[in-house]
Amino acid sequence: MQSVDPQSAWLPEDRELLVVAAHPDDEVLGAGGLIHAWTARGAKVTVLSVSDGEAADPKRHDLANVRRGELKDALRKLCSTHVSVVRLGLPDGKLASYLNRLRNALMSLAHADVTIIAPYECDGHPDHAAVGNVCIEVARSLGIPIARYAVGAWHEAGTATLRGARWGKFALSDDARRAKARAVQCFSSQVELPRGFERPYEAFLL
Repeated sequence: MQSVDPQSAWLPEDRELLVVAAHPDDEVLGAGGLIHAWTARGAKVTVLSVSDGEAADPKRHDLANVRRGELKDALRKLCSTHVSVVRLGLPDGKLASYLNRLRNALMSLAHADVTIIAPYECDGHPDHAAVGNVCIEVARSLGIPIARYAVGAWHEAGTATLRGARWGKFALSDDARRAKARAVQCFSSQVELPRGFERPYEAFLL
């Protein structure tokens, strides 16, 4: 967690958020505090859940259903108002083979008044890379803002790509931190969730 220390405060523009997650739990780990804060002020948030995360444990044949349920419970803990979830159900671990379907889904949800919140494309997971890069492509083609969050890359203290990037700090209120902590606990199927997400801010690559 010493690899990144964002110095600049950041706040999204006053518009809707489209939070894109390669796997259930990415959106809460990377942007749960932001989701909480945005819904608390009455702004619209939509989560695009690209896969069901079923490849996390191939021995569990029910894992896709379990993780979908965990995400539903987590968003209830995170937000007092409803958050719309659009589920694509693309194969976990193979998202790079389904870029057109992902691109079409993004184009149908994104519009001029949306900010895309996406996985960091250099996060060390092929699914995050695939989703993050398509999100950048769509945001640029539509001329709309995008910010990216890291999940796995926070493990890599000393990662040059993290240290050299421009990160903004979204400060979390005590209420947002408590809500995020409750939401993270909903993902009980994931034995070892990444550590370090108790910090009083979330960092976004701008």
